[in-house]
Amino acid sequence: MKQELVHQKNAVLDHPELQQGLKKISSKFGDFVIRVASEAWKLPLIDQKTKALIAIAIDVVNQDHIGSGNFFAAHLKMALQQGATPAEIEELLLFLCVYGGFNKVAACFATFNLIIDELYPKQRKAIMLAESKQSTKTDYSAEDQQGQVAFYVLLWKKPGISVELFENYWRNVHGPVCARLPGQYQYWQFRVDHDQMGYFPQIPGLDYISDPEENFDSIAELTFTSEAERNKWFAASAILMDDEHNLFRKAIGYNTSPGNSITYINRIVDDTANGEIKAIKFHVMVRKADGVSTQAFRQYLTTTFAPSIVHHDLQGGIVSLMSSSATTSQTVFNEINGKPKSLGHYLQGLQHVGITVSDMTKALEFYVEVLGGKPAIGGDGFIGDELHNLLFQKEDLEAWKTGINPKSLGVPDIRDGSQESLDVRFISFGNTCVELIHFRDAKLTPTAPGIFDKIPSGIGHVNAPHLSFHVKDDVDLDAFAKMLEDECQKRGIENVVANRIIHIDSETARQNAPLKYAKLDLIGDFDGWLLFYCKGPNGEQLEFNQVKRKAREMFTKAQKEYNLSNGTDYWFYDNIAPVAHNSNQRIFNTFSANVNASVEKIWEAWTNQTYSDQFPILERYPNGVLREAKMPGMEMKQRLTIDKEARSLTIDLVDHPLFTGRFINHLHPPSSEPGSLPIITYTIDLQPKSDLAFTHPDGQGFIEAAKLENVQKAVYQLKANVESSTTNSAPNEGKTMTQSLVRSGQKSEIVRRMFEAGESMNVDNFVKFYTEDAHYQFSNFPVAYGPQGIKDTSVGFLQTVAKVHHYITNIWEQGDTVICEMEVTYIRHDGKVFRLPCCDTIVFKGDKVQELRIYMDISPVFQTEEVKPQAAVSSDFLLQRIGKMYEALHAGNWEEFKTFFTPDLLYKVGANEAVIGPDACVGFLQHIYKTLKLTTHNARGTWAVGNTVILEMDANYVNKVDKRFVQVPCTDIYRFDGDRIYEWRVYPDPSQLNLKF
Repeated sequence: MKQELVHQKNAVLDHPELQQGLKKISSKFGDFVIRVASEAWKLPLIDQKTKALIAIAIDVVNQDHIGSGNFFAAHLKMALQQGATPAEIEELLLFLCVYGGFNKVAACFATFNLIIDELYPKQRKAIMLAESKQSTKTDYSAEDQQGQVAFYVLLWKKPGISVELFENYWRNVHGPVCARLPGQYQYWQFRVDHDQMGYFPQIPGLDYISDPEENFDSIAELTFTSEAERNKWFAASAILMDDEHNLFRKAIGYNTSPGNSITYINRIVDDTANGEIKAIKFHVMVRKADGVSTQAFRQYLTTTFAPSIVHHDLQGGIVSLMSSSATTSQTVFNEINGKPKSLGHYLQGLQHVGITVSDMTKALEFYVEVLGGKPAIGGDGFIGDELHNLLFQKEDLEAWKTGINPKSLGVPDIRDGSQESLDVRFISFGNTCVELIHFRDAKLTPTAPGIFDKIPSGIGHVNAPHLSFHVKDDVDLDAFAKMLEDECQKRGIENVVANRIIHIDSETARQNAPLKYAKLDLIGDFDGWLLFYCKGPNGEQLEFNQVKRKAREMFTKAQKEYNLSNGTDYWFYDNIAPVAHNSNQRIFNTFSANVNASVEKIWEAWTNQTYSDQFPILERYPNGVLREAKMPGMEMKQRLTIDKEARSLTIDLVDHPLFTGRFINHLHPPSSEPGSLPIITYTIDLQPKSDLAFTHPDGQGFIEAAKLENVQKAVYQLKANVESSTTNSAPNEGKTMTQSLVRSGQKSEIVRRMFEAGESMNVDNFVKFYTEDAHYQFSNFPVAYGPQGIKDTSVGFLQTVAKVHHYITNIWEQGDTVICEMEVTYIRHDGKVFRLPCCDTIVFKGDKVQELRIYMDISPVFQTEEVKPQAAVSSDFLLQRIGKMYEALHAGNWEEFKTFFTPDLLYKVGANEAVIGPDACVGFLQHIYKTLKLTTHNARGTWAVGNTVILEMDANYVNKVDKRFVQVPCTDIYRFDGDRIYEWRVYPDPSQLNLKF
């Protein structure tokens, strides 16, 4: 119903509601404004209506519609009360677009519309709908009115699922399941585009920034004729929720009340059929501003925003609209055209963090020698008027404006060198640099103290920076805090001390506090974020952290998005370095591990390694040797240096044609904490001399050795050697041979490499491991002598066997003898597979095998009837067979299931023992299904090559005990004999199953 408006002789004096509002602000303020304003409003020559319109114009120009207590709404009501029509005020606002600015008027229109809606309810909505009906195009929106309530779901796809797989599964598997559930009136699927910006003109006061986490991948829209029908659908949706684990990592649903889901215009001719529609939809996600009531927001959305959209001639594709700020955002848009708002695509990333220091000498010692940074560039005594203005112009101007000396604001005078000068050092930490800045008296040397006192460095101070360093994942953060303190104390840097997370009343109490209280391990969204804080040598605030689990995932995701957006290739969090392409690419990797042995044992192992006769020693020095090392792909001269004071064994390359650099073993003694262990660190740090280093055969060994997994392997090998020698250090008298054997030594590693060479099926690689007078005996076969004899006896073997794999179960080393217990798998050329037990005795002469005796029964490989070549079977047929086999598996029809296999089926799951025959396969699966319920398989890729089918998929289970959903990514390989499977190998990741096979 229209509200009656009464014209007034004086818009202020005759407006009790206005006067009451003014006095609520302040009684004195209200009396003052009423007295002065009423005098102005009763001036005789300009009528009240015109004055009200002038007041509105002034409000628009001054933007007085913003903020609490503004008068814009009051002036709008004044104008209406004095006889101005909504159309006249609208014309005034349009007129002001020219002289006041379009952006200023746009936001004022929103307030104007709210006032009109309040005074004239339903009028604008009726006008808008009437106008929309005047279109020459047919409007089918009446069909949508039956959908009284809605359920909207924003969906994020699981990481690792391709967009194509996601869309296909959602459209063809998940969607049809949803559509068949009872209660629905309509069901829509929308796949949205990400991060497309610049579509609408921006309005001041609105937040247009979108957090990457809010970039959902799709929207599901379901409408229902009533809330009862929606509840019916929810009651039947359990099957849908189970399947969501296969596809989505996150889903946020929204319900509407009856009548709150409105379709204004629908010009889609046929929106009932399945499939894509002949239209492009533009989705807008709006969020109300703080201070706006839900009722006012919904009213504005219905009567102002929606009509504006209806009358706007939108062009473009599907756009995802989202908001990142609940505090400032009312309507937030992502662009479809134009440049992105962020300037990140112009940046390479954060280059350095600067810190002003008082003592440059101690700062360099700390950041270079203690933390291991690498000096990049630097210089001393920088001066000049241009440099001074660059750094301090703003501070100079502020000081001169207030009439004070700039030095009182911490501004040195480096204009001409008569006062102060600047020293600078850049220290590289790989992913960024630290810049050390030092201002001193120009007449003194760079070792002089800084000229200004330090500001408090606690992070509570607004402008106090802090530096954060990432500590490797396998290092105990509490132990590192102790090592850092001890190293600095040893160097006389006494103020580098780690805080403790418990309450401490004195420095003595802090020093006596247990080490385990140095780090903080956060939970929730920060799960995996570990850190401790300490001061640097100049009082700067330092942080040392580790990023694991959920925190690592979030940082890695952000880093990948940064790389994708800006064309960079940072790799800090996922530890996957870019491939080397040029001579400036450093080959670097490092790894650390605790060792359960004494420091003396570790030094003994390093000393034995240095003076070992395994490699010819060319020269001897007081602290090491020069030796010649010949290893596959790594022939070099090495200068080994043992430095007990530095706790290191360093191996420098000498005169190598492709690389310079070193291999470093570093020892960190145990801390004073009970139970703490020494830590060994192995680092490879090489620099190629040219691009040839990466392609030359003699460089491949270095590149392989520098891979993280091989650096880890080297550390664990040393750890195993030292720990096993410690546990077996007692005299051998009275012990059996087995008790006195030492596991996994240097010769054992040669044996492993020899087996790997044999698995390449290249005999030339294999015989390199044997001496010229080697004895090689395979079971009852005649003895072969020397490399050539081994090659000659291998001819028949290679004609029968296509592949061989060694599964070592035990390996022992005693002196020059290695004993290896294992199972060996042979795959013949006809596809038959044999896994046979074996035990080898290997006797060494130096670093080569002089005698190998193989004890095993290999006769099945040569005596078992060959599989006759089968006629080629179509790929479609094999895939159909696998599909029917899985139907029987899901149904638990075990007798039918067994008919898909040959009697001698080999079924092997991961690292578990293979089982033979269909009955054994069924028994294995039934054992699993006692705990797990198989739900679905999600195929990622299927390939059929000859009589072999390869299936990449996720196997989905529900744990029957704790009702937990478990997904097992895996690849299955099926080898067919005709229409039946004779070999089925599963390569899964069963880490989440918690199931013993």
